[in-house]
Amino acid sequence: MTLVRSAVAAALAATSASALSVHPLAAIRPAPSTSKSTCLRLGDRDDISDYGREKQSSELDTLVSKRDQIRKAKLANTKPDDDAPKLDAMSDEEIQAMFAKKEKSSEEGGEGGGDAGMDIDDLFSKDYVPDFKTRRAGGGRGLSSGEAGKELRDPDAEEEEAEKAAMFVDWEEDYEDENEFHIVNRIGVSTAEWGSAKAGFSSGKLKKKDRRAGKFNKTDLKKAYEKLQQNGISFVEASESNPLAEAFLQKFMDECDHGDNAKGPLVASAFPNPWKHALKSKSLPRRGAGAVVSAAEAACDRMGVSSMALYQVNNPWYYLGGSNALAEGLLDVISDDHARYVGCVDWSASRLAKLQRKLRAQGEFVATAQFDFSLTNRKNAGMIEACKKLGITPVCTNVLDGGLATGKYTSTNPTGGEVSKGEGDTGPYAVRKLEKLDALFRAQSGLIDKVNGRIGDRLMKIESGQAPRINRDITSTQIAINYIRAKGAVPLVPVDNVKMANELLGCLGWDLSDEDVEELDKACKSCGL
Repeated sequence: MTLVRSAVAAALAATSASALSVHPLAAIRPAPSTSKSTCLRLGDRDDISDYGREKQSSELDTLVSKRDQIRKAKLANTKPDDDAPKLDAMSDEEIQAMFAKKEKSSEEGGEGGGDAGMDIDDLFSKDYVPDFKTRRAGGGRGLSSGEAGKELRDPDAEEEEAEKAAMFVDWEEDYEDENEFHIVNRIGVSTAEWGSAKAGFSSGKLKKKDRRAGKFNKTDLKKAYEKLQQNGISFVEASESNPLAEAFLQKFMDECDHGDNAKGPLVASAFPNPWKHALKSKSLPRRGAGAVVSAAEAACDRMGVSSMALYQVNNPWYYLGGSNALAEGLLDVISDDHARYVGCVDWSASRLAKLQRKLRAQGEFVATAQFDFSLTNRKNAGMIEACKKLGITPVCTNVLDGGLATGKYTSTNPTGGEVSKGEGDTGPYAVRKLEKLDALFRAQSGLIDKVNGRIGDRLMKIESGQAPRINRDITSTQIAINYIRAKGAVPLVPVDNVKMANELLGCLGWDLSDEDVEELDKACKSCGL
């Protein structure tokens, strides 16, 4: 914190009052990149907001009429600006307490009970949530699937299986609670570990024993990326903080066969915390709306795309220029076509509500909010419901909680079935900690047979030869991942090799029922989570 305070003091000393008073729109911004796009383009569904009309560019002038119609339609359903959401006046602690109280009162009162708790719907009643309607054809819940997640073979067997796989993917599948930003199969891939030696990355060739030890190289990343893109998982998140991952992603987008996914990947990137970036780059903190736009344009250039599907802003702590500058920067990112949608990473519910209100006033919206959540790390459970009330898609990271939520490590199997590293090796977690989670791990294990049976019954009703390839060897890891999807959120999972790609694809084609989710929730509660 001493370093951060020093950076803040240096930045404020170097930034004159006159510089801070200049309106962000007065800054000169470079023209958008014209490099070839390899990501999803929305074509005639690209509803750019009325905000861009201020730029008076010849390219946007042709869209004025279209924008005006969209703006009028949206304003007809938008409440006045002074009708602020009640969240604005609440602290994060109050919001968390409110959700906890609501959950407790619902449990005590049962169905129709819980009146003693605060009504969440009433809390958000003044915060207009637009009724997003997608225009993708052929909605409905088709059978989309990945391969069985039973890959315990050597890499050669995995590669051979990868060549044989025949998948059925419904690229147009809709979800009732999603907003306009459609994430195929409601699941995504994180590139956070790409290029990280700590995670096991190696720049050279690898032997089988190296891969069995968890190491991976560029070839493994490329095969995993291609496998996922061809079979229904197209959302990929990169970050300016990991330039090597962006470089790999650019190369893979150009070289890989995307199969039926003709539109290419849904690419996302993020604007890093300006203070952390300043310390890392030994420069002044970024400030103003122009910094957000420049960073988004640079991200497009690094990944070789003309536009991203999503651009996110990490929690800035305190942003020089204020929240208005951030909002204007995000609007400029959209109107300059650097990204079609914008989102936030690790923001509180109250700050999200305020930013959402500012963007809605200009005809746009916050599409996603990213935060940690898993079966074993539930401190952000209230954020999922808050996001839904605000019309925001929750995106969850660390969904396996470093491996703890996989159910692989238990009090009776603390090493997870792996060979002991020596005398006294009891695995990555203390046995006492695992004992406290026994009820949850038993629930995960119990659901495996239940879900497998349900899938078998479903496939028996389909004519022979027409049934899609659906995973019938469910793992406890897949139960943990699909628990996030069942909660209405998008799990963002690191994938480094084909084995992990198959594990993730094995989550497709089936869902946890409401009863399954309730069973897991009760198990979590009994474990004190």
